[in-house]
Amino acid sequence: MLHPLVIRTTIHIEEKHKIRLPVIYTKNGILKSYLDYSIYKRNKSESWIDASARAICLLVEFLEFNKTHYQFPADLFIAFADILFTGTVNDCGEDITGLRWKRRRLQDGNKIISYITMYSDWLCQNKGMSNKENLNPWTEATSHEEQMNWAAYSHKHKNSFLGHTWSQETAKRNNKLSRSVRYEQDFRDGNSAQYRFPDDHIDKLIHLGFVKQGISALAPAFSRLELRDILITILLHFGGLRRSEPFHIWLEDISLHPESPDEALVRVYEPEIGRSPTSYTNGRIEMRKETLAKNFQMLPRNKYEKSKKIFSGWKSNKLSPSKDNYLIVNWFEPSAGELFLFYWRLYIVKQRVSPHKDRQHPYAFTNQYGDPYSIDAFDRKHKKAAERIGLRVEKELGTTPHGHRYAYINRLEKAGVSNLVIANAVNHKSVKAQDAYKSLSPNETRAELRRLECKTTIKIIDFKGNHE
Repeated sequence: MLHPLVIRTTIHIEEKHKIRLPVIYTKNGILKSYLDYSIYKRNKSESWIDASARAICLLVEFLEFNKTHYQFPADLFIAFADILFTGTVNDCGEDITGLRWKRRRLQDGNKIISYITMYSDWLCQNKGMSNKENLNPWTEATSHEEQMNWAAYSHKHKNSFLGHTWSQETAKRNNKLSRSVRYEQDFRDGNSAQYRFPDDHIDKLIHLGFVKQGISALAPAFSRLELRDILITILLHFGGLRRSEPFHIWLEDISLHPESPDEALVRVYEPEIGRSPTSYTNGRIEMRKETLAKNFQMLPRNKYEKSKKIFSGWKSNKLSPSKDNYLIVNWFEPSAGELFLFYWRLYIVKQRVSPHKDRQHPYAFTNQYGDPYSIDAFDRKHKKAAERIGLRVEKELGTTPHGHRYAYINRLEKAGVSNLVIANAVNHKSVKAQDAYKSLSPNETRAELRRLECKTTIKIIDFKGNHE
């Protein structure tokens, strides 16, 4: 039996407007309803669109391979959701479905359920379907489910900037409802402190890891060091940026700090609606997506297909109050801004490869051909640099690029910085958002409990005495 496929296809929406979207091909042809949905959601990020299409494709695959007859769509979706978390292969290696699916992590399975639920809701709202025809229909919540709904609502309300505008009557109605399929609960500690890059290795990573092969250790820094990768690493570790954010920086986004001329001021503009430098616009106010299209025939990097080297994701951040739509890199420790500026000047003069005259672009970091530097290329360089100084590279050990942001937030917390300041430093919209990056390692937990032991009023009996 043929499996359904997701293929990126150019779709003509209007006479002069076309866009590439994922199209699901089944044994009966194109899944037209999903194509309509995809067009409706076309302004979502590329990663969201791709993940949504993959989720629906999984559901179609389940439908085509499953021989069971279900009375209601909800029954089918319950069965589908169940095998997401169990897989289809039993302990004896048998698979009566033929799907050969492995069990999925809770986070991945819940995302798939979410994407399909949104698609099914849209079908009900736009294709004249009833709640009974919904794959994941609304049902009356049990008392336990209602309590969980209120707990979730309370958490969101407390941490929402506009929570005071929310309607209590609407909340009462909504919290009395549940879904036929709810998300699986993950009771593990997801705030692993082991995700942090070890601070005691950062200097070695920068100065001994990012080195060019075959160059003498006595050679000048601009000959010996991979300055581009060092600059990106400084932005991650001492500026708290996400792994993808440095790749959106334009040359003009880095300048001298007006209050400290020895320190770099780095702005990271929203890749689509961030304001363009006037040097590209003849003094007019223009968004970056417009400048990229007109001046360079390019899309913002977050709008390319995820499989393209130029792609770089973007998460929703707290942006500047002005209409320029940028975030500022907040150095911690502040001296890192001086180190960045020193290496930035060297990079611009000695190492940066200018774009080819036929492939002009505004991005700060380039590869050996002058094209925009890719995340994958940086990941490879970072891995080699970490291994060069004796580190084992695993996300759980914090030794991938992701670990630097965790380390940045952890240092702020250890310095006694308030949650409000931390939230602003990492450009979070909510003071709770950084909690995912904060936790104690087992050793730190043990040390803290030992420190507090002397304050307890409970005394342990002597268990080392002679019991013979």
